[in-house]
Amino acid sequence: MNLFDVELGGQDEPEAGDGKGCSWVTLVVLGIMVLLAVLIHTFFGWAGDLLTALFS
Repeated sequence: MNLFDVELGGQDEPEAGDGKGCSWVTLVVLGIMVLLAVLIHTFFGWAGDLLTALFS
């Protein structure tokens, strides 16, 4: 991983080759997606509990 590589595709050095390396932008985007998935899951869990309490 190259912390100073901001290309979405990973390292842009020619010696890196295809499919080698992962940029910090990719890791940040993946982290945000995982966090968003967890928050959506939590929100809908709370919403389901609230609706169950209201209509039971």
